[in-house]
Amino acid sequence: MSATPPIRNHELHGKEPLLDVAIDILAKLVSFPSVSSEPNGEVIEFISAFLSESGARVERLRSPHQPKENLWATFGDGDSDGLVLSGHVDVVPVTGQNWTRPPFSLTRDTKRVYGRGTTDMKGFLACAMAASALFQQEKLRRPVHIAVTFDEEVGCHGARELVDFLQRTNIRPAAIIVGEPTSMAVVDRHKGSVGFTTEILGTPAHSSQVHLGQSAIKIASELVSELALIGERLTQDAADAAFSYPYPSINVGAIRGGQVRNIVAASCAFDWEIRPILPQQLADIRRAFDRHVAEKMKRYADAGGLVPSITTNVAYDTPPLVGLPASNAVSLAMNFADRNGSSAVSYGTEAGIYQEAGFNTVVCGPGDIQQAHAADEWIAVDQLEQCLSFMRRLAQYVTEPSQ
Repeated sequence: MSATPPIRNHELHGKEPLLDVAIDILAKLVSFPSVSSEPNGEVIEFISAFLSESGARVERLRSPHQPKENLWATFGDGDSDGLVLSGHVDVVPVTGQNWTRPPFSLTRDTKRVYGRGTTDMKGFLACAMAASALFQQEKLRRPVHIAVTFDEEVGCHGARELVDFLQRTNIRPAAIIVGEPTSMAVVDRHKGSVGFTTEILGTPAHSSQVHLGQSAIKIASELVSELALIGERLTQDAADAAFSYPYPSINVGAIRGGQVRNIVAASCAFDWEIRPILPQQLADIRRAFDRHVAEKMKRYADAGGLVPSITTNVAYDTPPLVGLPASNAVSLAMNFADRNGSSAVSYGTEAGIYQEAGFNTVVCGPGDIQQAHAADEWIAVDQLEQCLSFMRRLAQYVTEPSQ
């Protein structure tokens, strides 16, 4: 772990000192190499201690499935009408990337700070933690919660466990604000991301006797071709110009199978994903694919020859965020961000999971998604300043008397 300076105890009434606190916190967060493949106890311990010292009631929610933790911190009283500032603490690896700066030690120039996770999305968490000084217990009229999740980068597993916690404890916040990088634009809709692995088991044979075998690679190629046809048919439906690619999409990202060229392949598998705009599109695509597989299997069975095994399993399921008229979360975020409209993005976030569970949810956070996951990842200092202005307006809202 990289050494970082202690977090300074600044006077928080001015704009710049609060920024200094946020950057100090960000330096500490970046120093934890919290890649998704590793336990996250150390960084959660730091966040827990900081928020506890700031007056929050903190719960560390250990996963029953792996050595990871979510964190739930509350300022104020009550289980309803609160606001949630939500972010994930895991980051993608730096292996194989050409970094010119140390990835897990914050560096700064006049306009940017660099380090893994600065944009995606420790910058938002640092601002939320710095703003905790504004959430003074005796003045709050509505509770403020800070949620920190694990494994967003590999399937949003922590968010699903957090939903279970909220439902089990009957916590009903008025709005959840997911701080993924949007350049502080208010995002009320994004595509989902649902991953699958399809595995085919055929029958091996020597390549001089192909009639005695059944090639799993050949069957896989036919299924991949069918997915391409389904994807083409999607472009015949209505387009949504809010997205750079205005249709739901299908992509086959990896194929593996066979052993050598002179053996009929006994097995093959391919990884693919659907990015739906609306939940029904996911169901329609999956239904069309499953119907094609069922028809193919029936043809094999009716022919009386070899029948392959074809199975498809879900690897991860991140639903889309759907724009909802008169969403309380959207109207609040526009007020805090000083924006007069909302927009859409093509990448997925945990927001769709929260919305699917019945929570009013919006995405708004500092940084540009183009810097996420890249070598020399950075966030602009003025983005952190804008996020802190957002937090100040939020703090004012939760300390005003209820209307």
